[in-house]
Amino acid sequence: MRKYGDFLWLFIYNAHFYFPSPRKYWGLSLEYIYTREAGHRLIKDRRILHDSFVPRKLPGREEEIRKFSSLLSPLLGNEPSVNVVFLGKPGTGKTAVAKRVIQDFSELYPSAPIRYIYINCSRANTSYRVLYNLNKEFGMLIPPSGYPYDELYNNFLDAFNRMRSWLVLILDEVDLLVKRDGDRLLYSLSRLEGGEKGIMIVGISNAPNFLDRLDPRTLSSFSPETIIFSPYRAHQLFDILKQRAEMGLQEGSYEDGALSLIAARIAEESGDARRAIDVLRMAAELAERENAQKINEEIVMRAFKHVDEEEVMITIRSLPLHHKLVLLAAARLLAKGDPRPGTGKVYYQYKRIVKDYLAKPLTMRRVSGILRELESMGLLEIKMDYGGSHGNTKVIGSLVMPPDEMNRILEKMGFS
Repeated sequence: MRKYGDFLWLFIYNAHFYFPSPRKYWGLSLEYIYTREAGHRLIKDRRILHDSFVPRKLPGREEEIRKFSSLLSPLLGNEPSVNVVFLGKPGTGKTAVAKRVIQDFSELYPSAPIRYIYINCSRANTSYRVLYNLNKEFGMLIPPSGYPYDELYNNFLDAFNRMRSWLVLILDEVDLLVKRDGDRLLYSLSRLEGGEKGIMIVGISNAPNFLDRLDPRTLSSFSPETIIFSPYRAHQLFDILKQRAEMGLQEGSYEDGALSLIAARIAEESGDARRAIDVLRMAAELAERENAQKINEEIVMRAFKHVDEEEVMITIRSLPLHHKLVLLAAARLLAKGDPRPGTGKVYYQYKRIVKDYLAKPLTMRRVSGILRELESMGLLEIKMDYGGSHGNTKVIGSLVMPPDEMNRILEKMGFS
């Protein structure tokens, strides 16, 4: 027993050399402690470096905010307004403008007879799910599935008819709802009559031709005003990044040249503000991880590569098994030096890979279709090889990234 007591005493005596006492930090600021223990911190508020954060001011979208506000304003005077559709590519500020204006109206006019309901149709992508969310908003607890559609609609209709305020219904990514489930709900909602006030539908679409997809009767009933959101230009993206950097990063932790580089490249690629913010966030994380004093252009270039890889990984994770195996087959052939592998070669390689996963191989026709689907997702490019002894044939021109990197990503996911 004594030797264990001696050992315990020695451990307690020496512990303070290995485990710092809280007294060591008494009187010191948290900022000092965190900087000392965790290295140099560049990020002041991580929330701001995500596109979900909606700042008070939206650089480059002042005109769109003005238009939407003017369309909402009649409701403040108990007068009807019109339906609205925001049209523009992803990352052009549509959702941010809708949320900002609604938040501002709610704060400026708290007693206004307006109720706002926001539904994201990328999650609620059927008429049933939209109505389920509407029922929840009005306090009706029902099962998420198996409930009769007509009862869901009638529940909502009864609640709507009892309303004493205007209903502003924001359907974000409404194009996904219409693509999957048709426009019947949009038709029904746009024809609603009853209640003391009425309904104003705000549709947000990533598809510029969304209105062309609607049935003529729905379009006639819906009859929305349109607000077009153009891709951001370089100077607008710079203003967005500068605002985020000033709010979310420590003072003096970034170079304006680094922000200009992100803005210029994104403006040339797509004008997508979400992607620009993602690159800034990744650059800040890389700089902080490496204990760099500032975000510079060299770190930004590496951040682009990391973000590209993240986006590809997210896309690949959503693929079914055989899509991943076909992509792996194409990547292996290209990595081995085959400059333009045809469909036949890809299929042969795919059949060899399938055996390792104890799966039944698909037909060559189906694999050819999968290649077209992978191309539509931007993961690879298919070209037509004209002439030669075998006639015209489809070949893999390139992947979204070098074959070795694609193989490495697939290996991370357990496909090797």
